[in-house]
Amino acid sequence: MSTPVDAILNSCSIERVWFVWTELSNDDDDDRLRDAVSDAVGLNYGAHYDRVCFESGAGTQFYRSRAGSIDGEKNETVSLAARVLTFSIPQDPSLLAFAIEAIREHHSYEEPVIYVLDGYATRADYANDRDNPNRFWNRETPLEGVLK
Repeated sequence: MSTPVDAILNSCSIERVWFVWTELSNDDDDDRLRDAVSDAVGLNYGAHYDRVCFESGAGTQFYRSRAGSIDGEKNETVSLAARVLTFSIPQDPSLLAFAIEAIREHHSYEEPVIYVLDGYATRADYANDRDNPNRFWNRETPLEGVLK
């Protein structure tokens, strides 16, 4: 579906997406969770890429367990190393449900931290940008690990 910005853009279009953010334990929630979400919804980005997501470096997550949690009520706040996994999906309720269920099923936390934001993502115009000298494939030295 076209947006008003599409009439102004030359190199891409823009589409509505849900941006999903989930916090990961630093030890144990990376490959398993990325694979589960990718298998569930593909994580497509544009016409030529799938399994597209981003994982941040380590930060610090804070929480305190309350009554009824698997750990029981605690007085102290816990801090632990954590990362963030983010991805976008088209605004299709079924895709969002599959993504959330994949996270919840494969996450190590009792209550995984999951945020869903309404947003937009760009989609390249593949026909008009192949000769751009800034693209990695047109450089003398390609990006490390890409098109060797």
